[in-house]
Formats: sequence, structure tokens, C-alpha cells
Amino acid sequence: MELHEEQAEHVGPEFDLARLSCRAAIEQTPALHYLAHYSSGVFDFGIDALGDPVPAPDALPDALPGGTRREELKRLGRHLTFQVAALDRSLQEVRTGRLIRTVLHTEEGALFCDSVVPTEHVVGLVLDHAGAGPLFGHPAVDEADRAVAGLATRLRAQLSLGSLNPGGWESAQDVTPLPVDVEAEPHVTAGEGPLTACLAAVRAQDLHLVAHVVGGEVRAMVDCLGDPSLAPFFKQITVDARRRFYHGFVQELGALTTKLNRAVSPVVGGLMERLVLDVEMGSIYYYRLSAGEYLAGVTIDQSRVRAADDRMSALAVELTPIGP
Repeated sequence: MELHEEQAEHVGPEFDLARLSCRAAIEQTPALHYLAHYSSGVFDFGIDALGDPVPAPDALPDALPGGTRREELKRLGRHLTFQVAALDRSLQEVRTGRLIRTVLHTEEGALFCDSVVPTEHVVGLVLDHAGAGPLFGHPAVDEADRAVAGLATRLRAQLSLGSLNPGGWESAQDVTPLPVDVEAEPHVTAGEGPLTACLAAVRAQDLHLVAHVVGGEVRAMVDCLGDPSLAPFFKQITVDARRRFYHGFVQELGALTTKLNRAVSPVVGGLMERLVLDVEMGSIYYYRLSAGEYLAGVTIDQSRVRAADDRMSALAVELTPIGP
């Protein structure tokens, strides 16, 4: 399919390398339908394989402003980059670094927002992905996710900056065993709901905290943040302080996801089923179970982001209600 490219009036030759990199990424990634580049929340350029017709010039005066899917995507990208910046500021409190990758996975597609530097983002989209089964590991979503992460890394290289390893893709195959053989007993903050399943899912190897939330109430929350093998991750913050932060954050995660879903659903389609907030040191996960009910998870080790996501996906499948 022929690619469509659009750029804002302010874009000059300083964007040429970035634009060529984006074009190469979408050409090499069949699953990726749309890529856009934003600076400080302002649309710079976009490249897509949507196949939507371009309005004829003489039709533009009569057309409704912002009425095309491309215009909707531009607005959504602006909204998302502003939301990511606000979340980035909120997450600074827990001392896990900047928010570098955000995945919004709905029933019908997925949207990605990866940071190059704090004021520069790339937004990617995959639509109409087919197939049932666990959300984690969906071939089309993974292909697009990896492509956007790789693009962000290449754009950083153009600024002589090293990789932030968004998504943990670069280290997923090289994870080394933890130095402590015997894990400490998990800490239970809230002990109702599916406590046994949450306890079984948490481990120092990858998934460090799991919470089950219903109607805005944290019914179960367990973690292994105090495990001796994780001690190096607590040079700037105590275990108790991080635990308190996550208890409050996972409680508010449902409202955040609802807010994001209202913006994303009209363009991508379907309800938000999975949200990933990938920071420099690990990731926060949201998995929807039913209306008002979800799982939240945390890893604080960037090399184990994918393993923890896989574990969260399996737990969500185990706890998802079957039938009406």
C-alpha cells in the first residue's frame, strides 16, 4: 500500500533524519498503520498506511475541520503526549525514572507513545488486529510495539544518546539469574479477593507487585519489594515509601484508564484491556477483568519488563470471568 505523508508548516530540514527513520520503520513493519512525531505536544509530521483517500483541494473549504481519521489521530496524539507528560511528572515520586513507553491496548487495536527525550515523542498505531487469546504476545501488537521502541532508540542515537531499552526488548534474551536463591515471603498490604492467585504470581524474579482492584477499592495487594535481591533498587527510596505510592497509584489507575479510553476508543475502537506505563526502571501494568475490576502489576527491573507483562497476562486470563 502506498504511504501517505503529512508534515506541519514549521517542519524544516532539521527533521529530515527523523522523518526518514519514521518512514523506514513503517515500511519495514506491516503491522504498523500509523506513525507520527511530536515536539512538546505539537504535531510535526505523520506517515501512514491507512489507505484513506486524501480530500481534493477544492473540497477542503466545504469539509468539516478535523473530520478525517488522520485529523482525529493528530488530535489523539497531541492528547496522548500531554497525558504522558503529566504521568511522567506523577511517577517521579517513586524514583523509577522517566516514563519512556506507553502502550494502550484495546479490543480492536493498540496505540504506542514512546519518548525520545522529554519533549519529543513518537506515536504509533496498529488497527484491526485479529485473533483471540492473551493480550500479551499478540503478534501484530508486539511487532508494532517493537518497531516504535526501536524507532525511539534510533532517534536518540541521532542525538548521540544511548538506548533507554523501552519495552525491555534489547535485554529480554539476556536476563541473568538473581543473586539470592531463597526469596523472602511476600508482603500483604490488602488480603481480600483472589489473594492466593496474587501471591502465586508475585516473585522477585520479575513481577514485584500485584493488586486486584474492584470499584476503586484495592481488595488484594501483595509484593516482594523487600526481597534482598531487590535491595540495589532502593538506594533513593525506602521499600515502605514505594509500597505506599503504588497502593495509591493502582487505586487511581482505573480512573486514569477510563479517561484514556474515552480519548482512544473513538479512533482505535473497543474498550481498553491493557495499559503499560514503562519507565526507565521497570513498568506498571493494568489488565481489565470486567467493568470496574482490574489487575495492576509492577516490576522495577527494566530487563524483566516483558517477563512481568507475560505473568500479568496469565494472571488476568486466570481471573477473567467466563460467560455472562
